[in-house]
Amino acid sequence: MATCLLPLSDLTPDQIRAVEMNPDQNRVVFGVAGSGKTQVLMHRAFYLSRTYNVPPEKFRVFVFTNVIKEYIKSGIQFLGLPDETVSTLDHWCRLFYEKQISKRLPLTSRGPDYGKIRISVLDLLKKRPDLQKTLDFVLVDEGQDLPPLAFEIISLAARHVTVFADRMQQIFEDGAGEEQILTRMGIRKENATLLGAYRNSPYVAQLASYFITDEIRRKQYLSQIGTRQLTMERPLCFISQNHNDEMARMAEVIRQRQLRNESVGIIVPTNRQVHGFATAMQERGIDIEKAVPPQRPGMPVDYNFGNNLPKIATYHSAKGLTFDSVVLPKITTDAFDHIGDNGLRERMLFVGVARATQWVYLSTIKGKESREFSLLKDAAANNHLTIQDGKASPVQTKMTQQNDDYDAPF
Repeated sequence: MATCLLPLSDLTPDQIRAVEMNPDQNRVVFGVAGSGKTQVLMHRAFYLSRTYNVPPEKFRVFVFTNVIKEYIKSGIQFLGLPDETVSTLDHWCRLFYEKQISKRLPLTSRGPDYGKIRISVLDLLKKRPDLQKTLDFVLVDEGQDLPPLAFEIISLAARHVTVFADRMQQIFEDGAGEEQILTRMGIRKENATLLGAYRNSPYVAQLASYFITDEIRRKQYLSQIGTRQLTMERPLCFISQNHNDEMARMAEVIRQRQLRNESVGIIVPTNRQVHGFATAMQERGIDIEKAVPPQRPGMPVDYNFGNNLPKIATYHSAKGLTFDSVVLPKITTDAFDHIGDNGLRERMLFVGVARATQWVYLSTIKGKESREFSLLKDAAANNHLTIQDGKASPVQTKMTQQNDDYDAPF
């Protein structure tokens, strides 16, 4: 069975220090995409539970989505930690509400009103000291996506909290900023940073950097790239003539990556596209697992991160996941029209590219390119991306770009 978990011996000294930080105070660990935050989180859960003899019912790992919950579960199982120690904060708040407040949940037309549930849980925790600190520790993944109020709840609920976050991957609009996290956690300044982008190959990291709009942070990110380029293979962007052309090329790309026994992630803007693209690939003979939340709470999911079948998810659900190769189709105006212009689109594409360890494939349709395509043209001009026009270039069966004069990616 495959696992996303690396052995502790494979972690860097910097990562191991973060795993073994003393729980005498709350901790916030910042790290760029690829710095190993999720690896550190899983090993820290095991380290704290073992070192301080904490039973499973006395600690929790909080994640933002059910997709990343399943991903992390595939790792902690190898550490002997029970599945129930990983959940979303909203799930924990719901159970707390049902036990301490009322079995009747506040509802919206779509289900439980988690906003009201969180507020009620926080109000009760403030009023009832006997309900505070019932958990020995809590670890939080992708902390920048939780609202500020969440950190007040967690700080009251647990004796110790470690939050893992990356300001450049904040793609949920009500997510907490760095200062908000520190303030709500009672911390004056960040007390741990994972510096290196260890996961992403230099070519992948270089392409991701084009979607960092702040020049200072872009330079900081690039300065931390440390992984050797294992293959001389630049990211590729294919300009198709129409939707069917794009789907045919995408299917070919996935087959080629599967022949290499690579894990493949397909990332799209909307849930509707998750289902549509999965169907399009299945019609072309490729089995795809849709990494989407279950239709109802408690229902089993239809995907398994323990196998090597390609996974398709939205940008928001793919946060925290890792694949050898990532496919980002439909970099088109209509696919991104529903997303605002406050830098969110760039951060989403940064997140998508940064899911890959070795290679990225993007595609668009001629005449329908999104405005972010200009950044891809900049990357191509600097030899950090190959752009291939479907009309000008025949579909190739060999996807690897060999660079005879290769010596460094930037």
